[in-house]
Amino acid sequence: MYQLQSWLQSAKGMAAPLVEPKRFKAGPSSSERVGFIASRDVDAGAPLLVIPESVAITSIDAENHPVVGEAAKGGGELVGLALWLMAERAAGGASPYAPLLAALPESTDSPILWDDKERAEQLQGSPVLEEARSRQAALQQQWAQLAEAFFSKDPARFDPATFNEAAFLRAFCVVLAHASYLPSAELFALLPLAGQLGRTGNENGCDLDYDAGSGAVVLKSARPYREGQEVLLNDGRPNGELLLCFGTVQDNNLSDFLLFNASLVRADKYYQSKQQLLQAMGMSSEERFPVYADKFPIQLLAYLRLSRIQDPALFAKASFDSDVVVTQMNEYEVLQLLMGDCRERLAAYKTSMEEEIKALQSPDLSGTARLAARLRMGEKRILSQFMDAVRRKLAPVRGIPTKGGGMQDPNADLKEIFDTIEAIPQAPAKLFDGIRRWARGEFDPDWNK
Repeated sequence: MYQLQSWLQSAKGMAAPLVEPKRFKAGPSSSERVGFIASRDVDAGAPLLVIPESVAITSIDAENHPVVGEAAKGGGELVGLALWLMAERAAGGASPYAPLLAALPESTDSPILWDDKERAEQLQGSPVLEEARSRQAALQQQWAQLAEAFFSKDPARFDPATFNEAAFLRAFCVVLAHASYLPSAELFALLPLAGQLGRTGNENGCDLDYDAGSGAVVLKSARPYREGQEVLLNDGRPNGELLLCFGTVQDNNLSDFLLFNASLVRADKYYQSKQQLLQAMGMSSEERFPVYADKFPIQLLAYLRLSRIQDPALFAKASFDSDVVVTQMNEYEVLQLLMGDCRERLAAYKTSMEEEIKALQSPDLSGTARLAARLRMGEKRILSQFMDAVRRKLAPVRGIPTKGGGMQDPNADLKEIFDTIEAIPQAPAKLFDGIRRWARGEFDPDWNK
């Protein structure tokens, strides 16, 4: 890292940064990572790192590359950067970007690259499992198209030992982890040093963007830093996405969430009326809502309340702006559906929360197993805290539904009744069609801008 920094300052005219590299270790037997700390005390708004535009690699560089330029055109920015990386690595020490290449890893810990048997074992119950498989399949399809159109046609120019599917997937994941999206320039760029910055979703990180005035990419401090404090980049993505993109997770990530699917019931005689109401609010008959550990998803609750209403006179009570109970019966039904779904999702994991904690204390846990365990822990924490919040909402509902549609005092311990009803596996299936699966469209290798 110091060699790269020296090259940037001496050969590329980069100003001396206010950060310096440092190795970090997350826990016992975990792999080290390189991050940056403040080299001295700095004020909020200070330019911690100024990267000259001349060393920012973009899709334009990929499309103008003498070896892979034609293949890079029309394939998306990140695909183009992956091809650029493959070609420059093939050039070895002759590459004008050799110091930059030396600072990049050969691969990442993204589950996109894991063996599927290990992936299935480590990510059982997590929605990241199917997402990793989907993204891997999409990248394999992307490579098959590139190979057919370019690389397999000229093996003398494109050595199969260098230009192959496995190398493409590794290069793409490295680019995914180290490229930055620059909002002002509306593009991705592979940047020296910036790719090693740690990430945070806790709203106290720094912002990285292109500054047209200086013709450079600037990392500005969002708050004062004391000498030796780690400098982190703002990144409000959940742990599942961080693992897929960077091969890392954040403990206590305030931006971590799980997506819950909700939909109208097609057999509902008021389906079209409800659909029109939702469309007027910019929603559809199928939606996904984020569920955080520390925030109750009021819009998810409102959507489900509307979906279960069977008296059109009550439509107006289904508020998406505030937490308004439609009827006691409606509330009971919706909360029980949410509780049942949480139980199903927790039951899909192979291990309990206590077993996860014990496993993470073991120094013999492999790197990928530790990452997966930390991911699962975060997901289970979200589900458990969401269930607690649902229970608190259920507590005032002092009754169970009767055939006549009213509520009757059960005259029994409330928790016991809740546990009994929550165990009914058919309850969540009445509303959700495979709610544990993430709704996925076609995978775009260019991460959501």
